[in-house]
Amino acid sequence: MVFWQFEKTDFTQMMMKILLTALVAFCVFTGTAQEKNKKVITSNDYAQWKTIGNESVSHDGQTLVYELNPQQGDGFLMLRNLKNDSEVTISRGYKAELESSGHFVAFHIKPPEDSVRVAKKKKVKKEDMPMDSLGIYRLSQSNHIRFGQVKSYDLPEVNSEWIAFLTKTVAQVDTTAEKKKSKEKQSGDTMVLLHVPSGDTLMFQRVTSYRFAKKAGKLFFSQEGRDSVATRSVISVWDSPTRNISVLFSDEGWVKDPIPNETGSQVAFLHSKDTAEVKVFSLVLANIGSSKSQVVAASNNTGMPVGWSPSEHGRISFSEDGKKLYFGTAPTPQPEPVDSLLPEEKPGLDIWHWKDATLQPQQKAELEREKKRTYLAVYHTENNRLIQLADLNIRDVSTIQKGNGNVALGSDVSNYQRASSWTGSRTRDAYLVDLATGIKRLMLQEKNIVQLSPGGKYIVWYEHADSSWYARSTELTGTEEISLTKMIPIGFYNETDDTPAPPSPYGVAGWAPDDRYIYIYDRYDIWRIDPTGTRVPVSITQSFGRRNNIRLRYIKTDPEEEFIPSKAGLLLSAFQTESMQSGFFTADFSTVKEPVKLVLDDHFYSFSTKAKESEVLVWKKEDAIIFPDLWVSDTRFNHAKKVSDANPQQKDYNWATTELVEWNSFTGERLKGILYKPENFNPGKKYPMVIYFYEQMSESVNRHQIPSPSRSTINRTIYASNGYLVFVPDITYKTGYPGEGAYNAIVSGAHHLISTCPFVDKDNIGIQGQSWGGYQVAYLVTRTDMFAAGMAGAPVSNMTSAYGGIRWETGMSRMFQYEQTQSRIGGTLWEKPMHYIDNSPLFYAPKINTPLLMMHNDNDGAVPWYQGIEMFVALRRLDKPVWMLTYNNEPHNLKGESWANRMDLDDRMFQFFNHFLKNEPMPEWMESGLPAIEKGKKRGY
Repeated sequence: MVFWQFEKTDFTQMMMKILLTALVAFCVFTGTAQEKNKKVITSNDYAQWKTIGNESVSHDGQTLVYELNPQQGDGFLMLRNLKNDSEVTISRGYKAELESSGHFVAFHIKPPEDSVRVAKKKKVKKEDMPMDSLGIYRLSQSNHIRFGQVKSYDLPEVNSEWIAFLTKTVAQVDTTAEKKKSKEKQSGDTMVLLHVPSGDTLMFQRVTSYRFAKKAGKLFFSQEGRDSVATRSVISVWDSPTRNISVLFSDEGWVKDPIPNETGSQVAFLHSKDTAEVKVFSLVLANIGSSKSQVVAASNNTGMPVGWSPSEHGRISFSEDGKKLYFGTAPTPQPEPVDSLLPEEKPGLDIWHWKDATLQPQQKAELEREKKRTYLAVYHTENNRLIQLADLNIRDVSTIQKGNGNVALGSDVSNYQRASSWTGSRTRDAYLVDLATGIKRLMLQEKNIVQLSPGGKYIVWYEHADSSWYARSTELTGTEEISLTKMIPIGFYNETDDTPAPPSPYGVAGWAPDDRYIYIYDRYDIWRIDPTGTRVPVSITQSFGRRNNIRLRYIKTDPEEEFIPSKAGLLLSAFQTESMQSGFFTADFSTVKEPVKLVLDDHFYSFSTKAKESEVLVWKKEDAIIFPDLWVSDTRFNHAKKVSDANPQQKDYNWATTELVEWNSFTGERLKGILYKPENFNPGKKYPMVIYFYEQMSESVNRHQIPSPSRSTINRTIYASNGYLVFVPDITYKTGYPGEGAYNAIVSGAHHLISTCPFVDKDNIGIQGQSWGGYQVAYLVTRTDMFAAGMAGAPVSNMTSAYGGIRWETGMSRMFQYEQTQSRIGGTLWEKPMHYIDNSPLFYAPKINTPLLMMHNDNDGAVPWYQGIEMFVALRRLDKPVWMLTYNNEPHNLKGESWANRMDLDDRMFQFFNHFLKNEPMPEWMESGLPAIEKGKKRGY
């Protein structure tokens, strides 16, 4: 007999090990049980998931305002005190505006969604539908007041205790026959002026428009009254410090758009006495001090083109200094001649002419805009001179320095507009426009990317021919073209672009004060370049970005900023292109040195806003698991704290995790992709996988995707929650062989995962894509049978017919897409006919054995609906399993507000993949379709 003896210490250690092992096992078991108890996301959960938007912070950085909205149902306006972290929730609040001194917050309040639904069910007229209310929350008093049936509100940018708002005027019922005869229908509504601290109000009737001066407590408003004889309009100004009201203008006729200058010393508006429906307007300028008004622009004014007049469709604005008054002119409108013919007695046709500058569909798509087109003009308030700036050729003129500049940039596209139908290019000639004289000086011809420096001293452009930036002085003697980047041994064009067109530049960050330098981006860094060419260009970030594969970009924290200040403490966004980390750096633009890291880690960071008068910064941080809630810190990212919690319910759901995957494509190129896994992933289990793709998406590995019904593509979070793997591979292309590029990247990525990840169920892999991704789905199933199912949204199936088609949203020809951009054929149909055929899935339809679901909507303005039809009828004839979902009157992607259609697509796509990849029962609509006679009666789920 053998006896085992233990030292006391050995026995104690053994017992501790046993207890520890048991505890670990218990924890593992408990954790597994808890994971199993987490719910999977279903379509019933979508509505509750919220988003954050329209955030703003008070000037002093003490109050944060943002909207928290579910995808369906009533949302909330959140007011957070950043000092004590208290929070106020306003049901259905939105469109909030913080009063500049921080005294109050004004906002709209939507009517309850259920009351709107009831009204719609009752077919209530649009003008009688439930209206918004106005809410005002007084921060110092911690209370709010509310006014119903509010159309709009306004408050000045400077400190103010007053707010103005317009309420619906309810017509009084008059049962007296005599009064009914004499009473004219009046225009306008009731305007209320509210003194927020006291609650005092003033009311004005028949107000048609109103506006505060930006930097003064003066409110300008127009009123309109009419009787059986005439209509009379009045424009008045109300002064908040004195509470006095002064009439500035009173005359028969109609006025439109009284717009004050920033100090409230002048107001401009349109006026017409024409009683006909088509009215000819004059521009009137009133001076507050003298209470005098004068017509400064009319059809007969000096400086006005013959047959032109101020247009009611133009925008009136003052320069910041008030010395220039801008407005729109157009050929004087003429009444339509009386038409004695019936509609059926007139031909209805479009005539396509080969010399037309734009195709008929584009003309029709732009018809309403062209009917309302105006041409910029300026009235100089100091010397009383009217100058027409834009004309029938130079139709677009852009001013600088908030309108204060003495020159502007004009563009003439007329020489290139016809060719743009097949090039897709926005080529133009650039002119320097003298605002004092209206003289236009041709500066550049046949350029695409042109800008005028904010100080007006230089014109800068990008030359696609040599992928370089150039500059030219705007002085009369400045004819020399200065190469800014050509001699720098770094590319300033998109180095990863693989379309046939010349690559675009990375862009311009901005300008130094007084136009001394221009800051230009390369792939990673920011360069400081002298536009005169005198000083040597330098990387102001000292090539730190390129050396570390970090893309650095300037963040404009002050929306009013015109020049990038030459100082330290400027904020840069940062993105590491290998690890996909992101964050923020700080840089000193007064010197040349490496930027300093503030934060850089495995999240995606985005700037939101900054307090105007303090160092409070608002930003977001997210990854696949972490929702992009709001965070606040100082500008050095010290004392960072999360200040919102949009979706606390997420902890109860099985979520998705992401990881980067790398592999070699069939051509040997190193590619990246994202692999989504369920949160409760078990490496010993086999998982079905859906591959989703659209060009290159690996940089989104740390982006968050909330559960949401589809507009066209799968929701990766939802599929992972329900036990799928989702693979999102990057794709690179070679001109002429877009389909082959997709095959080399996607199929090689799938083979890599199958060979290295035993948990991938190779027999149950599906593919899904929309638009360009939908085309690639359709192409791939002609090349391989490795996929158990494919879903193609709005696919091009026949490039030969699509090439000559129209993008109906814009009316443009689709030719440029194949010759120059995404479709990457690189030539015309008659130059490369076999490339078009070889890349068209339709011609290889007999090879398809993969069950295919398509969505192609009958109002698709990007990919013609017939492309889906061509593919469907071919596969149907070949007796291949194919289904097509066509949502009526829906565009390329389902509209965001089309909740029922989005839920329907989401359910059908999920059922399709569940049947073929999880062997779930085939729903009725897949088994036997849904005949038109049963449309709307059942869904076939």
